[in-house]
Amino acid sequence: MNTKTHSLVLESRNKLSLTAIDEVISFDEDTVSLAVGETVLTITGDSLAVKNLSIDCGEVTVEGNITAMVYFDNAPRKKRLFGKK
Repeated sequence: MNTKTHSLVLESRNKLSLTAIDEVISFDEDTVSLAVGETVLTITGDSLAVKNLSIDCGEVTVEGNITAMVYFDNAPRKKRLFGKK
């Protein structure tokens, strides 16, 4: 599998900073799905919000009460919301 290098920094379970993100697949107040290469990272919690979105730089910050982060390899993607073309 060819997964690009990315990083996650979780601060006090309420601020998650990510790098090397290809696209924001979907988001609402309970779930944020992000593409990292061929992998989908799904973040769940309460009162989630996407902040500091810079797809050109591949950086995203998610704020709210974060309860889980799960990777899915080769997960089907919905129509992209924000991402590189």
